[in-house]
Amino acid sequence: MHPRLLEIPLPGGRVFPVASYGFMILLGFLLCLWLLRRRGRRMGLDPTALFDVAVAALLGGIVGARLLYVVYNWEAFAPAPWRILLIHEGGLAFFGGLIGGTLGLLIGLWRRGLPALPTLDVAASLVPVGQAFGRVGCFLNGCCFGVRTDLWLGVRFPRILNEAGQITGSPPFLQHMQQGLVTASDTHSLPVHPTQLYEVVFNLVIFAFLSWVLPRRRRPGEVAWLYPIFYGTARYANEFLRADTLPQPALGGLTVFQAVSLAAVAFGLVMFFNTVRKPPVPIPDPWQPPEG
Repeated sequence: MHPRLLEIPLPGGRVFPVASYGFMILLGFLLCLWLLRRRGRRMGLDPTALFDVAVAALLGGIVGARLLYVVYNWEAFAPAPWRILLIHEGGLAFFGGLIGGTLGLLIGLWRRGLPALPTLDVAASLVPVGQAFGRVGCFLNGCCFGVRTDLWLGVRFPRILNEAGQITGSPPFLQHMQQGLVTASDTHSLPVHPTQLYEVVFNLVIFAFLSWVLPRRRRPGEVAWLYPIFYGTARYANEFLRADTLPQPALGGLTVFQAVSLAAVAFGLVMFFNTVRKPPVPIPDPWQPPEG
């Protein structure tokens, strides 16, 4: 676990901490942006317009992800609401980011005049690889951890002390200490499922599959609707191993994110089968800049 990737020295003996979580999010976005321009061009979309849409989606995604995380963990922010702005410490809920990012994307599409479904196809093929980078950041940050396990792949997260010697992390260690499973003198948590890395793996598998489907899709929207089907299914299963989210009695014993995952799967299935009933539409020729 490495919440801080490095520290950049500043004048006056100060340092600027580079958070691992934020750095991985940035890397994932830059990779997606590079792939977006390449894939968009091949699918007949203006790469410059796609860049503008991607920035709008990023801003909307960050706001939406932070808002959902804060709402879901309001007890932690209520004593000091100003901490809502400390995004570099981690704390983004993916489904909030998906909703906010989609709204930002739609606004960008409207402003730049790009076709919605072909653009969503390209974007959906890239979201999983961006998620994979984000979950690596979660692993380095220690959040989104799993339940205890005796399997060989269990991970023990360290006890973290601040400059005053107070225990401030990691999240798994704090949870296990609150449950009386470890003491303040222990150096690591008990082994837990690395659910962050499980999500890295299944997101990369989804990314590979959708990347294969994209140039072979027969109708606009097919890739866009496959994404919530596959991601929602995988996330629903992974939630059974998460220790930082709790089942909700009002949701039939499901976690909030399991309920959202099932809704995403149902939405994707309805939209996909509605799309495949339509006549095939050939993929446009690669985009070429206007002459003159």
